[in-house]
Amino acid sequence: MPVSSKAIANFFLRRAKAAGESVTPMKLQKLVYYANGWYMGYTNEPLIDEPIEAWQFGPVIPSLYHAFKQFGARAITVEAQDFNPATQSFEVVAPPSDPALLQFLENIWRSYGQYTGIRLSEMTHAPGGPWEETWREAAGMRGVDIPQGRIADHFREAVRNTAQQD
Repeated sequence: MPVSSKAIANFFLRRAKAAGESVTPMKLQKLVYYANGWYMGYTNEPLIDEPIEAWQFGPVIPSLYHAFKQFGARAITVEAQDFNPATQSFEVVAPPSDPALLQFLENIWRSYGQYTGIRLSEMTHAPGGPWEETWREAAGMRGVDIPQGRIADHFREAVRNTAQQD
């Protein structure tokens, strides 16, 4: 069952803070994109509960963009929140608690957390990748969803390639 992209984002924000590192909005976008992609590659199911769009600088999850756009290219200093109708207030979205999912996200952090947002963006622009194909087909029009099937196919192939190398 897909989870909130904000919950995944808050995992990475907390993980970075614990390591004494910072995360920019661009880096956060790409970390959540890669987490979703690899999750789909392994499970055939999306990790997050919203579509990913093809924007000029790579894949973007709109709710995360709006939650953190005030930081521009600076480090994010707060966690993502959602409105809770029961309390009539905004509350921090809790990261996932499932141990297997936490281990998976930790593996994503170990693989991609070392890169800057710009480097991760460059990586998402690889020829033949889900973002590049969608961006090319959309002729640069912003706000076009990257088809989930395209993301799943790309990362399933990556999973197969990784398994063959082991």
